[in-house]
Amino acid sequence: MPNFKSPPIIEEYFKKRIKSSLREFKDINDLNEVINQIIDFKYSHVCKGLSKNAIASKWQYNTLRFGEKLQKKEIMNVRLIKIASQNLNDPLIYPIYKKDLINFPDFYFLYKFLELSYCSSLGRRLKKIDLKKLYFCRIDEIIIQNMNYFDEIENYEIFEIDEEFFIKLKSLKWETKNTETFFLKLNNAKTDIIYDLSEFSDDEYLSSRDSPSGHNPYAPSRLIPTFPPLTKKAFLSYTIIPIGSRSVNPINLVAIFFMAYDNPYLNFPATENTFILFLAGCSAVNDGHSEIDENDVIKAYKTYYKLLTTDISKLVDKLWEAKSENENNGYLVCQKCNSYYKLQPGEAPEDFDSKCECGGELEYSENIDWLFKNES
Repeated sequence: MPNFKSPPIIEEYFKKRIKSSLREFKDINDLNEVINQIIDFKYSHVCKGLSKNAIASKWQYNTLRFGEKLQKKEIMNVRLIKIASQNLNDPLIYPIYKKDLINFPDFYFLYKFLELSYCSSLGRRLKKIDLKKLYFCRIDEIIIQNMNYFDEIENYEIFEIDEEFFIKLKSLKWETKNTETFFLKLNNAKTDIIYDLSEFSDDEYLSSRDSPSGHNPYAPSRLIPTFPPLTKKAFLSYTIIPIGSRSVNPINLVAIFFMAYDNPYLNFPATENTFILFLAGCSAVNDGHSEIDENDVIKAYKTYYKLLTTDISKLVDKLWEAKSENENNGYLVCQKCNSYYKLQPGEAPEDFDSKCECGGELEYSENIDWLFKNES
């Protein structure tokens, strides 16, 4: 993916800015590498696209979509999503009433960032077949298991992630209060650098409401569209209503303004932070730990930026081809003309009409050996 290189003097300015905010954590392994990744990402193709979305939707809530979308019943056929939904909490009002450090929405954002990466790799909006390939090729399990090495494995051997993984994920805690502070400060530094649309507003414009770009420097995150959630649970109490509407509920308006800064459903940087937290949790569980430490946070950042800056289309195609060849999902066979259709990963018989084009009834069959025997 093309990057838009910045002048060295600007890069050096941003590096000093981040290092200054993280000076007490300077001895953490690979922190400098992550800082360089943040600076590089700021001038990446993906980040430029997000900034364009931000300017186009100034001061308005908007969602990032990358083309067509799958229905909820299709999404719930994804093996990992089904297991996660059964073992991770999904609070009615998220994130105010988060029961655990990592909840189901934190996990589910994995698929939205996969959509973002896949759309960037293909260079076009996603079609329905693209989404099916992405959701059902099992790239989700490869990323969770291999973290920032997900694109370097040769045979793509996948070990099934079971419910025990999510039970351990659910019980994770921070190793120390200092670890949590590091995570929060690194997130704040990342947000400040990448989404500071006024570039140098911190020194010159702190006393002004408006930055040179015309945006409020205090809340750059409000300008960035976010991802839509899997369910509408989170919007039950936070429905955005036009100010001129007679049916405005004051409680709703208070909630909107109060939640806008740190609700993953209402701004993009907060969505990023919850997803990075999920990746840090995966790192801890993979290493057999019950607590998230600084190294897990570093590994999560490396994985996140590699996911957004890697062309994953070839990996998705390879995984999809292998899954389609090795997995038998059954067939729909016409009882009149004997034509048949092989179900693809993620497809179910009830997703299709019961009638063939010839007018015959379609029936499900696990195999079609009998069909060829009848023909001979």
